[in-house]
Amino acid sequence: MLEELKVRDLIGERDRVFFVDAKDTANVAALKLRNFKVRTTGVMSEGKIVGVVGHSDFSDKVVALGKKPTEVKVSEIMSTTLHTVKLDTSLLGCMDIMNSNTISHLFILDDGGQYYGMVAWSDLQRRLVKELKYQLKMAQEYAFGPY
Repeated sequence: MLEELKVRDLIGERDRVFFVDAKDTANVAALKLRNFKVRTTGVMSEGKIVGVVGHSDFSDKVVALGKKPTEVKVSEIMSTTLHTVKLDTSLLGCMDIMNSNTISHLFILDDGGQYYGMVAWSDLQRRLVKELKYQLKMAQEYAFGPY
């Protein structure tokens, strides 16, 4: 059931967690995001999650202000407000946090409190649609019998 789905069910096992370093320059970080094929990622410093940076940070805080990407550190443009969830947080709980804070990404912390990646609104949306389609199919089969 939808209300029983957890972050753990959504993301499964992670063999790689993407991040950039707070000391990276904007051009290096932008290249990493492109190579990771993500729009937003966590920022690490000395093994701890310290911020989040995404495409809009590069466009709004570097390009739009005429700054040189090779001279701007990620630490200067990242957002430091971090909204975190645990692996056992429900998907509905994630949606509540995102909606109440008008954000599209949450940081996942593993059972030891270490950075385990991010969950995006689009991740939740894909799973929600899949679950709703399944529930609709089950309701139709219950009401009208299997096809």
